[in-house]
Amino acid sequence: MLSPAILIELLHSRRFGVEYQPIVEVKSGEAFGHEALARFYTASGEAVPPQAVFDALEAHPLALYQVEHTLKRLQIDEAPAGELFINLDPDTFHIASKDKGPHPLVDLVGRRHGLTVEIIENSSVSDADKSLAMADAFAARNVRLALDDIGAPASVLSLPVLLQMDFLKFDRHWWERWHSPGYRKLLQTLVRFAREHGQATILEGVETPAHWQAAMELGVDYVQGFFFRDCFHSVHP
Repeated sequence: MLSPAILIELLHSRRFGVEYQPIVEVKSGEAFGHEALARFYTASGEAVPPQAVFDALEAHPLALYQVEHTLKRLQIDEAPAGELFINLDPDTFHIASKDKGPHPLVDLVGRRHGLTVEIIENSSVSDADKSLAMADAFAARNVRLALDDIGAPASVLSLPVLLQMDFLKFDRHWWERWHSPGYRKLLQTLVRFAREHGQATILEGVETPAHWQAAMELGVDYVQGFFFRDCFHSVHP
């Protein structure tokens, strides 16, 4: 748990930044784009796990939305050239959906060319409904969409949401089950389905040469992970 004192100081002093992780095209081996990852720090410069911050903010919806909006603006303004992927939780998007008029996050994202919104995978039916509503809002502005965390523990795969995506991102936990014939067959089937449906695929958690080789054999379009850590670019507070 993140202590209230650390959380308040972190937010008040704006001790957050962004790290851009490259998304690499398998065929060329070159960076296709980057995913913007939120980073948080204590007053002494120690890293705070992002999920701990977001979990602590769940009980304070307006503060959560303010932090997310500020982070998204930073991620967009400081982004390197190429396709930019930013992730967005349906709950955060839903906070501002209750107001009439244009959605501020849709307007913010819609200003940048070459941007893909990653929808965090669902964990319940209500999350799936929020994800679908969010996907519809961004699709109406011709913003590309990616479904994130496919295959993560405790995730729920919503077929209507999946069918609306431009990119399917497979979670790093697939590597933990790589030697299971059933899981390998399922992943191969999903990759084949995406190709036949005109969707691009991204495999996360690529950390070793063996992972890179396996990704090429699997036939995914793009990979992402610490194997490309030398290409990282960070923007600190």
